[in-house]
Amino acid sequence: MNEQRNIRWQQDIEQLGRKLPEGHRNLFFHRKKQEFYRDIEELKNNVQYFDDYELYAQIGKIVAAIKDAHTSAFFNFRSFLPFELYWFADGIYVVSTTEKYIKVLNCKITHINGITMEEIIDIVKTIVSYENESYLKAQLPKYLPAIELLYGLEIVDDIDKVNTTFKDIDDNKIELCIESENLEDFRKNFINSRNDDLSKDLLPLYMRNPHKYYWHEYLEEFKTLYFKYNACREMVGEPINKICNEMLYLLENEDIDKFVIDLRDNFGGNSTLLDSFIKALSKYEHINKKGKLFVIVGRETFSSALLNTYLLKNKTEAIFVGEPTGGKPNCYGEIGRFILKNSGIVITYSTKYYELIEDDNMLSFVPDISLEIDIDNYIKNQDPYLEYILDKK
Repeated sequence: MNEQRNIRWQQDIEQLGRKLPEGHRNLFFHRKKQEFYRDIEELKNNVQYFDDYELYAQIGKIVAAIKDAHTSAFFNFRSFLPFELYWFADGIYVVSTTEKYIKVLNCKITHINGITMEEIIDIVKTIVSYENESYLKAQLPKYLPAIELLYGLEIVDDIDKVNTTFKDIDDNKIELCIESENLEDFRKNFINSRNDDLSKDLLPLYMRNPHKYYWHEYLEEFKTLYFKYNACREMVGEPINKICNEMLYLLENEDIDKFVIDLRDNFGGNSTLLDSFIKALSKYEHINKKGKLFVIVGRETFSSALLNTYLLKNKTEAIFVGEPTGGKPNCYGEIGRFILKNSGIVITYSTKYYELIEDDNMLSFVPDISLEIDIDNYIKNQDPYLEYILDKK
């Protein structure tokens, strides 16, 4: 039985070593070819010394070492710690959980299985595909609840439960034994500080309508038109051209002092959807001025959204506000994929190279005004980015 198991894993590792170099536009742009094939051979020859969870982690490390954010390994894990986490300016916090663990909602995680978060970050980042620190901050908290992955990385020694230490907003320590749950089950029961007991009108604008790819609102008090662009994709029944024409009409006919384009949560798609709008906007001289036009970017601004960012940078006088982008200006992209036939691990890879600027060493698009959000901003429903824009004279 073990021999057959080892053969299946060896087949998957061989498939990874063959298919990834075949499909990727230029797999060895960062890592040497001999290093990649050495890791493939070593893992294939030593599968008997690893359990399945450890092999998942080892494959994740090989793929992440490519250092291409579009080239990743995705695993079919079933057990998760019942948390959604976010990496704020002051640490990694629980922003959603279940009723059972409600006492640690909005608390900071300081230790897992007695290991500090600083140590855990250093371990987990070895299986995260990222090209800059902003993208690591966006992605790493999504990996931490995967207890099977933590087991494979030897952070925990039990996939059913783990001792975890938190600090609340008053710096009080809370120690709990957290039991893992099935992904579908705990997502149905998630509780966060954005639930129905909080009126939608109290939410900061950027958190509203998360399931819409795009929407806009006129903030009459501030004479500001706000456009939230969450994904470079078309919504069924509400074409992007219709929304863009509505905004251009408002810019022409309403008393609008500022226009804000919010790309902070836009993970990409089809960048060309906004091209004609940006070109039209560049001709609106009354709004295409310093202090009138603003673009918000952040760690989730990635891929096609970064192309939109640079078009706005090159075509308009916009002031950029927020965090450095998760997307790297010159990067590989346009995803292809294959599945390792025995384990079911999904491997994505880049098929094209995008060169937006001359400086290939620039890791992020850095906004003109760099700001961060901390847990206090989050709890109080504050948006320092938009507040800066609205307060700017």
